[in-house]
Order: sequence, then C-alpha cells, then structure tokens
Amino acid sequence: MNNSDLEAKLRSVPVPARTKEYWDDFPVRVRVQLHRRSPEASGRAAGPARFAWATSIAFSVTLILICAQHNPLRAASAAWEERQQGWEMKLARLDAGLHRLMLNTDGMGYLLADPN
Repeated sequence: MNNSDLEAKLRSVPVPARTKEYWDDFPVRVRVQLHRRSPEASGRAAGPARFAWATSIAFSVTLILICAQHNPLRAASAAWEERQQGWEMKLARLDAGLHRLMLNTDGMGYLLADPN
C-alpha cells in the first residue's frame, strides 16, 4: 500500500458528527489524558533504569566507604615502610657485627667471631 492508497482510504472514512465545543476542547482533553498516562507508561519503562542507577550509586558509595576506612594507599605505604625498617634493622645489625669479623687462617673466607 502506498501513500495515495492510504490517503484515499482515510478520506473515504466519514468524520463523526461532533459539536464545535468538542473540537475546541479536544486538544485539552488529549493533554490531560497524556498527563494521566505518562507516569504509568514511564514508570514501567523506567523501573529497570531506576534500579540500575540505584545499584550503581549504592556500589559507588560502598566503594568510597571501604576506601575511606581501609585506605589502600595508606596500607601499601605502611607495608613499604615496614619492609624498609626491616632492611634498615638488618643493615644496622650487619654494620654492628662487622667489627667481629676476622680473617680465617685456614681458608680464603671470613668467619664471624663468637660474641663471648
């Protein structure tokens, strides 16, 4: 069916007899009916979208709270500092123990002297 056939069929249908007041009030009635139906129609279609937005916002707030409480950068920094302090302590013990090294007369290496 092309446009000319459709127009011919639409023109052949008789227009119902209505008063002038009906046609004057027609746009207002259509707008009122659209406003009545729009929350229902949009409510059904917006339900999954609202759920998705609510879920993403809740997930974001949860991540922010977890980061605020546990602060992963602070935890990583503390672990790095703890390792550094461990290495510094080992280096200090090695430095303090260097004066106890003595030449091994039986071989080519060094021996740790007994602290007693």
